[in-house]
Amino acid sequence: MALNSPGALYPGEHLDTVAWFPALYKFSPADPSNPLIVFIPGGGHNARISYGGHPGSREKDFLAYWLNKQGYGFLAISYPLHSEPDEIIPATAPGYRIRDWGLQAAEITRLVISQHNLSGSVVLLAWSMGGRIVVPYTVAARARGLNVEFFVGLAATPGLPGVRPIPRNVRKTSQGYAALDGMPDLFLQQLHGQNELNSGVIIPDDVYLRSYYGHTPVSLLGCDLRYSQEHGFVEDRRTSVEDAAALDFHQWPLIAALHGDSVHDARHVLADRTTWAFVQTQHIVSTLETHGLAQLDRSRWGTAMDLIHSRPGRMCRQIHGTHFFFLGEQGARATAVAIVSLLEEARKFATSLSSLLGTELSVI
Repeated sequence: MALNSPGALYPGEHLDTVAWFPALYKFSPADPSNPLIVFIPGGGHNARISYGGHPGSREKDFLAYWLNKQGYGFLAISYPLHSEPDEIIPATAPGYRIRDWGLQAAEITRLVISQHNLSGSVVLLAWSMGGRIVVPYTVAARARGLNVEFFVGLAATPGLPGVRPIPRNVRKTSQGYAALDGMPDLFLQQLHGQNELNSGVIIPDDVYLRSYYGHTPVSLLGCDLRYSQEHGFVEDRRTSVEDAAALDFHQWPLIAALHGDSVHDARHVLADRTTWAFVQTQHIVSTLETHGLAQLDRSRWGTAMDLIHSRPGRMCRQIHGTHFFFLGEQGARATAVAIVSLLEEARKFATSLSSLLGTELSVI
């Protein structure tokens, strides 16, 4: 059901109620035979960070443009975010959870694929906090007949317990959303870093705060809090972890990870390679254990070991920049090139592994 936005929408944006919650999304078409690339933003941001659109913006500064140039349709999906002072998405979903996020994003993907007669294959991109959506999205998408072929994390955090420290500065807004004091300044610092790398202003500060930034439903943050209409934010160490289901390794698609190189994003720069390699390896092993792995002869077993041991070193790339490394012409172009290259690498890996086992590994 289409909604009327309290604030102005950018060209091509749709504001609808999907799966019981409001959502903002934009589809940018390209070759319909290629997989659809679906972008999920991180905490405190709508998906405009991937496609821009504010007055005076340059298409070349945003990731959607460069993936379109590579021939890939691009669907950017914003979860219900409370923006101020201009409310872009109705602030009616403080209790929105990770399971709702995955279901809603998968349903929007299905709608767009159906409306535009696309192939049904999906490459999921998730930035930062968006890494928590992968399993619920993949499960919901597969239930709708879609093939989530590949996931690429952009300085992303998986929904594993304990991966991120619990923030101490979370407060509840008047609408029940989570505001983190100090985060706008930290994000602006990293945005300014991208401005310097690209020798120009990508998004003016006031536009960024008004039209790209906002407050997040608290359960998405993975900080052991959930929203209660009666009690506000209450401690809950189970809900977000169970919703993210990151330990259901057999449900993951193949994975790649991109990160920047700035000291201001040190946690991702230092940890993402090993964090995502762990998830990837556990996924591969859990899949192979149900596909005749124990029946391999010595030669094929040796080849399988070499192939799987080499995967972590092939699935990660570093892009020069901050937590927003994909923002600005240089980083956006480099990120798009890396995504397409990593997709080709993942396809070769899956083909080689399937050939070794003598069976099609559809879930890989």
